[in-house]
Amino acid sequence: MTQAFPPIMSIGIDEPSRFEGEVFDLEVIEGAIPSELDGLFIQAVPEHQFPPHTPTISMMDASAGGDGLARAIRFKNGHADFLTRYVRTDRYVAERAARRSLFGHYRNPFSDDATVAGVDRTTANTAIYFHAGRLLASKEDGLPYEIDPANLQTLGKWTAGGAITSKTLTAHPKFDPKSGEMVAFGYAAKGECTRDIAYYVIDRDGKVIHEAWFEAPVAAMIHDCAATDDYTVFPIMPLTSDTERLKQGGLHFQFDPEMPQYFGVIPRYGRSDDVRWFEAPRGFPGHTVNAFQVEGKIVFDVLEANGNGFGPMFPDKDGNFPPMGSLTTKLVRWTIDYHANSLELTQREEIARVTGEGPHIDERFALRDYRYAWIPGLDATQVPRDQSGRPLPVMFNTLTRLDIATGETVQWFAGETATLQDPVYTPRSPDAPEGEGYLISIVNHVFEKRSEVVILDAANLPAGPIARIRIPVRLRTGIHATWIDGARLDAAANN
Repeated sequence: MTQAFPPIMSIGIDEPSRFEGEVFDLEVIEGAIPSELDGLFIQAVPEHQFPPHTPTISMMDASAGGDGLARAIRFKNGHADFLTRYVRTDRYVAERAARRSLFGHYRNPFSDDATVAGVDRTTANTAIYFHAGRLLASKEDGLPYEIDPANLQTLGKWTAGGAITSKTLTAHPKFDPKSGEMVAFGYAAKGECTRDIAYYVIDRDGKVIHEAWFEAPVAAMIHDCAATDDYTVFPIMPLTSDTERLKQGGLHFQFDPEMPQYFGVIPRYGRSDDVRWFEAPRGFPGHTVNAFQVEGKIVFDVLEANGNGFGPMFPDKDGNFPPMGSLTTKLVRWTIDYHANSLELTQREEIARVTGEGPHIDERFALRDYRYAWIPGLDATQVPRDQSGRPLPVMFNTLTRLDIATGETVQWFAGETATLQDPVYTPRSPDAPEGEGYLISIVNHVFEKRSEVVILDAANLPAGPIARIRIPVRLRTGIHATWIDGARLDAAANN
């Protein structure tokens, strides 16, 4: 590599590390790994292998524009093994051959090198999930790539045997614990900035058993979805996309503070003409917490910000974005009657105010009434600063358990110079009551430029970690993490 990474990408602990490798039997520096903990902690990480191919670099280019890196920790019998490897996407392979970046701005093909025109741009860097015995790395601007859970080798692009014809697939599918089905969709399904949505139901064996195509009311981000026994919900974020803006070198997404909230609803096996687009007052729907049905009505729990929840990644048309810590985020419960005469949503309940994003639940209770959610958050009053007094980038520094029934919260603070990565929850045993289990997260220590893994009792966060595990390399901040139970891994390996 003949070009250094620019300063915007070298702030704090998150400068690119470009590291692939493994560490067998990680060092436990405090406490002990519970012997019953058996599974795979795996996280998707944006990690540039080369500096971006652009004269200017946006915050989204720097933070989430990197090549997909799978980061995994296998827990079993009181031990933990570490492995990390790039996902060999078409984009990664082309740039590695050229020994330089060939792709431009985040989701802007007009900024690419002419030599890669038509090459799939996805980096598979947002989330990794497990279905039908396959480990899939994904980003919502393309199709997922299958990787081997044993060694993280890339096996190729996954299309369910050619049945998925959308150009894109969400990084946040939903899984029905009862039927084993995966509910998924792709927005901008016919290409960037289109309003097309492709909707799929994929059975427990990985076969597409239902498909429907329809259009959203606006071309905008649909980052997450929700599912119940009978319905799927598509919340649209007020982040619009526009082809002409891309051609002029602008950002792919732009915050529109005047856009109302749109929630598309389709029956689980519905047709395109069965989709109903409900509308609600302005707000920023973030990640889904859970959804279920009560007397036929949809109960949809989602984190909602009172402004631009993705600022400063995507400012408004005037370049404005909210200062750190200025937004209020609440867990909001919408009740949606699919058969209602009116498309205006009015049944909205504020369950609790929260300080973060990226919620996790006990996935055994997905699509069911549930009680607990774990949410990584930010205490903006305790953010580390450099020698000039400027705040250093910190995504999260707290982990909170929210009791949905009472609205009560308990919390663990990681420390004044720490930043947390996306946690995972796993029950203590397959038949453990909801909430009795472990919360696992990577902690980065900003000034020391070192990383560790912590394991907490999910029912008693204030007690602090029951184990701290040293990672002998610095781990750049990743995006979404997932827990895969060891029994599922073993079953897939034996098939």
